[in-house]
Amino acid sequence: MNGKFLTGNKKMKKNMKSTLSRLVALSCSALLAMSCSKYERTEVTPSIYVDQMTLKMFTGETVRLQASPNESTCIWTCEDSEVATVSPSGDVTALAPGATNIVVTDGNVYTKIPLTVVTRIAMTGMSLSIDYVELTPGMKTSLGAVKIPENANDGGIFLWTTGNIDVATVSSAGEITGVSEGEAIITCRNGLFSETVKVSVAYTRPFKGPHILSSEAPYTLPAVNFDIGGEGYAFHDADAINNGNLPYRSNNGDNTGGSVDMENAANPNVGWTGDGEWLLYTVEVRTGGKYKVEIEHGSPYSDGSFRLEVDGVDRTGVITVSNTGGHGNYGWDVVPAPLNLSEGTHKIKYCFVHGVHNVRTLRFTYAP
Repeated sequence: MNGKFLTGNKKMKKNMKSTLSRLVALSCSALLAMSCSKYERTEVTPSIYVDQMTLKMFTGETVRLQASPNESTCIWTCEDSEVATVSPSGDVTALAPGATNIVVTDGNVYTKIPLTVVTRIAMTGMSLSIDYVELTPGMKTSLGAVKIPENANDGGIFLWTTGNIDVATVSSAGEITGVSEGEAIITCRNGLFSETVKVSVAYTRPFKGPHILSSEAPYTLPAVNFDIGGEGYAFHDADAINNGNLPYRSNNGDNTGGSVDMENAANPNVGWTGDGEWLLYTVEVRTGGKYKVEIEHGSPYSDGSFRLEVDGVDRTGVITVSNTGGHGNYGWDVVPAPLNLSEGTHKIKYCFVHGVHNVRTLRFTYAP
C-alpha cells in the first residue's frame, strides 16, 4: 500500500508541474501580444506647419509667414498674383481686393493658407450712444460705441474703463452698473480715439428740474414736483392710494410718485397729509448764502406743523403753520430763520410733523 501511495503522489506532482508550465507559457504569449500591440507603428501624414492658418489683409499691407519644420526648403506661391504676391522667404504683400490662397510646398507636401484682401477704410473717430447716464444704485444700462465712419474696418476693439469704481463699474461690453451715490466718468477707447460719458448715481433726482437757487431771482418750486425715486426715497406716504386721484406725476413721465395725494389739476397741491410723511426736493445752489423760505399752504387748523431738513439734518426745528380758513384757502408763511445753503447740490426734505395742512409751493429768495 505504501508503494502504491508513493507512485500516485509522484504522478500527481508531475501533472501539476505540467499544468503550471502551460499556464506560464500562455501568460508569456499574452504579454508578448500586448507588448507588440502597444508599440505597433502607425503612419504619420506629412504636413507643413504655418504660424497663421488664415490671413485677412489690407491692400498695400505686408505680412511674413513662417513655416516648419523645413523652412529653408519650402517654396512659397500665390494662386492669384493679382490679389497678392509672396516672396521666397514668405513675405505676403496684398495688392488688390479679393480672395486667394498662399501655398507653401516642400517636396510632395503642401499647405494652403486662405487669404482675403480688402481696401482699408480708415477710422477717423468714434461716438457713443449716450452722453449722460442717470442710475440708481444697483441699476444697469448698456452703452454702444461705433466707429466713424461706421464702415471703418481698421482700429481695434473698444476698451471701457471707469474713473470711480465706488460709484459705477463698466464691463468689457459697455454695461454700466450703479454702485453708490456720486458721479463717475466712463471712458471708451479705440486706438488713438476716446470718448467719455458722465454717470450720475443717486437714489433720487429732480422732477422737472433742475431746480436752481441763485441771487438772480426767487425760485418757486411746486410742492408736487418732489424728486423721482419712489416711496422711502423721494417721499413717504402713509398709504399707497392717491386720495386726490390727480395723475399729475404719471402724466409727466414719472411712474414712481403716483401714490402721493395730489389734487386740483389747474393748480396742483399735495393734500391729505399725515404725521411723519415727507417730500424730498433736490436743488442746485448757484449762489451760496442765506435764503428766505416761504411756504404756500392751506389749513382750517392752527396746529399743523412741519420742519425742513437739508441733506438729512434738521435746519429749522418744528414750525407751526397758520390757519388759512380751509384746505382750499391758500396763504404764505415765512420760515422764521433763513436757510444757509452752500454752493452745490442739496436735498431739502419737507417733513409733515403734524399734517392737517395742504402744501402747494415752496419759494426760495436769496437774502444775504
